[in-house]
Amino acid sequence: MNSIALRGRFVDMSGHEITGGCLCGEVRFVATAPPRRVTHCHCGMCRKAVGAVVATFAAFESNCVEWHGPLARFDSSDRAWRGFCGRCGSSLCFGYKPRPKRIYLALGAFDDPNAYPAGFHDYLDQKVTWLKVDGHLPTAASAKGNSS
Repeated sequence: MNSIALRGRFVDMSGHEITGGCLCGEVRFVATAPPRRVTHCHCGMCRKAVGAVVATFAAFESNCVEWHGPLARFDSSDRAWRGFCGRCGSSLCFGYKPRPKRIYLALGAFDDPNAYPAGFHDYLDQKVTWLKVDGHLPTAASAKGNSS
């Protein structure tokens, strides 16, 4: 059985694909492996990229994600890039240039985001002050075995 533990429960990935895409449907993705982890990111760059007070991403090995449709790309810094739909503007992913074998898919773009609960907070020191967070989740930096 190919399963992963996410927030204390197991998700069966046997023969399962994770699908998602943009608002207009022009860009779709299929992930053929479970995410390495799912993280709420509070950094200012992610907030601006997704247009929300927190961005939630699932980390995958890049070779496990297949894209259908034209994924537009914006180099958001010297270390990171953002992927989005050039037609509707939906934020779909980001990647670190020094780590090309990993990609982070926006959980809000998943067809079933409920199946992949977040297990970490990243950049919690940058969170919006009025936002109440899940205090039971560790910060990515403090998590043992951090493998972002």
